[in-house]
Amino acid sequence: MAVKRGALALLAGWLLLACEPAPQPWPLAESLPDRLSELGLLQQQREALVVRDGFVYTLGHQLFSDHASKYRSVHLPRGTAAERQPAADSLAVLAFPVGTIITKTFVYPHAAAGRVRLEVLDAVWGEAASLPLTDVRLLETRILRHGSSGWEAVSYLWDEAGGDAYRADTGALLALVAEDGSAFDYLVPDRNQCAACHGRGRQQQALAPIGPIPANLAAVGLSQSMNQYAVWQAAGWVKDEADVVAWPEQPEARAYLDINCAHCHNGAGSAASSGLDLRYGTTRPWDLGVCKPPVAAGRGAGGLRVGVWPGRPEASILHYRLGHSDPAVMMPELGRSLVDDEGVALVAAWIDDLQGDCAHAGLL
Repeated sequence: MAVKRGALALLAGWLLLACEPAPQPWPLAESLPDRLSELGLLQQQREALVVRDGFVYTLGHQLFSDHASKYRSVHLPRGTAAERQPAADSLAVLAFPVGTIITKTFVYPHAAAGRVRLEVLDAVWGEAASLPLTDVRLLETRILRHGSSGWEAVSYLWDEAGGDAYRADTGALLALVAEDGSAFDYLVPDRNQCAACHGRGRQQQALAPIGPIPANLAAVGLSQSMNQYAVWQAAGWVKDEADVVAWPEQPEARAYLDINCAHCHNGAGSAASSGLDLRYGTTRPWDLGVCKPPVAAGRGAGGLRVGVWPGRPEASILHYRLGHSDPAVMMPELGRSLVDDEGVALVAAWIDDLQGDCAHAGLL
């Protein structure tokens, strides 16, 4: 995702935003407010949503959320920075200081007759730190706050007029209609559903951010010598002097599987019993599901025998579940009700290019 802007001008714009007068930080000892506006970190100005005392970012590879567009921001306590946790590969993650708040606002462009367009807008970040609100519908804003006892997740549901958003601890299901007349349900997750994706380990007790990792931030290029993560380093938002190995800027199946599936399928996550490890750095074909029978065959397997059959997407459970919209079959289980046709095609092409034949693997 190359961005045609001067790196120095971009950095100057971001630094200018970071130096604006800060709102009073919401006390860590208090629960997050009932109204998003009370938090003071996202404000509407001149038909745009802007951040205060923070910076807007995007990701090279994003979680599919029924084609909704996302406006992301990070708000660090003054005088602090994130730190890259030691790792030998691009799977390194960022440790954010206590007091950090991460926001993610979901929107759809308006269509006629109260419908929405399933069209992902261009990423809004850097110098263009505001989200234009003309002709869009605000749906929800998700908040991750790093408190003294760990991360907490809260969803805020915007009113229909887009005037303010209100805590929705029990979640919501929004009945929407796409521009072509097809109806679908958009899920605003409750607190337990937030933990299902953001929770680390099978018990889902320790929440953590998923998207803003060095390799995925660095996948957003500014020029041949500068990327988004390098801007974070230069601005002092992260303590890290190392060159980060970025994920590919162009769509790539393994990065897609990592950001959409690996928060559960990572060897120790909530789906560890499946035996799948879909992280970007996984190298063993068996861990990726190649010629691997399902642990518990059932409706979700679609009558297929292995997770990934090289050269045969149509015989692969992974491809089958990604391409399904039945809640009892589809993967991921949360966060979507529509099928990501582009993502499914990307994974199909990856499977098609794999070498081997499960019929001769001695397992079938």
